[in-house]
Amino acid sequence: MGHNHEKHIAIILAAGKGTRFRSKKPKVIHNILGKPMIHYISLAARWSNPEKIIYVIGHEKQQVKKAINCLNCVYVEQEEQLGTGHAVAQTKPYWENFDGVVMILNGDLPLVEGETLKNAVKYMEAMLHFEGAPAEGGENYRNEKVAGVVLTTKVPNPLGYGRVIKDKNHRIIRIVEEKDATHEEQQIDEINTGIYLFYAPYLKQVIDRLENNNAQREYYLTDVIKLLNQMGKEVYALLVPDYTQFIGVNDRWNLSKVENILRMKYLQFWSYAGVTFHNPETVYIEFDVEFSPDVEIYQNVVLKGKTSIGEDSVIEENSVIKNSKIGRNVKILTGSVIENSVIEDNAVIGPYARIRDNTVIKQGVQIGNFVEVKKSVIGENTSAKHLTYIGDAEVGKDVNIGAGTITCNYDGFKKHKTVIKDRAFIGSDTMLVAPITVGEEAITGSGSVVTKDVPDKALAVERASLKIIENYAEKRKKKKND
Repeated sequence: MGHNHEKHIAIILAAGKGTRFRSKKPKVIHNILGKPMIHYISLAARWSNPEKIIYVIGHEKQQVKKAINCLNCVYVEQEEQLGTGHAVAQTKPYWENFDGVVMILNGDLPLVEGETLKNAVKYMEAMLHFEGAPAEGGENYRNEKVAGVVLTTKVPNPLGYGRVIKDKNHRIIRIVEEKDATHEEQQIDEINTGIYLFYAPYLKQVIDRLENNNAQREYYLTDVIKLLNQMGKEVYALLVPDYTQFIGVNDRWNLSKVENILRMKYLQFWSYAGVTFHNPETVYIEFDVEFSPDVEIYQNVVLKGKTSIGEDSVIEENSVIKNSKIGRNVKILTGSVIENSVIEDNAVIGPYARIRDNTVIKQGVQIGNFVEVKKSVIGENTSAKHLTYIGDAEVGKDVNIGAGTITCNYDGFKKHKTVIKDRAFIGSDTMLVAPITVGEEAITGSGSVVTKDVPDKALAVERASLKIIENYAEKRKKKKND
């Protein structure tokens, strides 16, 4: 008959200050790969498909709420930080009549995988039920003794963690905090991950009976297990082999280590999806970055924000791309910086180019060394290969922009627009003083300062006439010797 799936609620504890962070802002909103730390455990919790998610918030609660950014979540305030047991007690009104499982998570565990939580919920369900005999219509009977499951793991160095003391059937006898552990207990390497699943009706009976007579004067959630055992109920340990999932973030050095582990996980994920990373240890990518297959990324590349890289594109070393969409078969050459822009298929950017502020580079465009493009649209197959500034401009297709060209878009008060139409030829070192339009197939002579619109097919030249003075060197010498 199968069992009716247990419903569950997730509680995420995010009220702490994180004193060891030495920070004005709460620990759980410090960023990991471009997202607040709390984002990752929230994602894992959602993966397990709970009825609802309750966040316990306290220190700087508005900032934390903003970082969590969840509309249909419940927020409960813990005004004084009196420990994990006290935090869970604050949420009781939301589950005291709930006939299901309450899963309790810590906001500072960004490496926990959704699949781990999903499996824990399934395991708890299996423990709570056994199938009825067919004669009785296959009803499910609840195993009255099972009260909860604690996720545990074995770590190479258990220093600082609560040790799990259990019997041979994996029933937990108790969990001892480091400060309260005997020398023998400190030798145990199976530790409490801080992730608990309790059957709500039993949790309700004990949550208000916690006491704070320990080294920290806090209400420990671990004491719930002791109280449940006294009621004759059983809490089981579920050992998860991969201990790296439970590396907590207590200080900024942990934050760096965790970010590194997560970054390598994402790089591995994308490499299995068809991306080549040369020297991946040096590549930084954030959570929202997406790749198509057959992309190649060289060392020291930084990819941030909502960035996507299309098929067959190559990003060379030391390039930085932020919140940008890169098309197919694009080459971003060494040391280029692209922000908030779109680069369409088959374009070549760099080396050492800078593209920013909602620029759109159309197909087949070439933007070369030390060229900066800001808030402009560059039409198909246009090229600006050297030492040029293009700002607030609309450039047509098949335009050639010579070295040293500048759109003079700012008059000291406001920005003005430059329009260069299809197939125009801009000679090297042209100053285009905006607002200005250069017509189709028009040409500007090199070294010109162009202050008026240039009609289609016209030539604009602005230069003082060239003087050549013969024998000037001799005259100079003579002057010096006199």
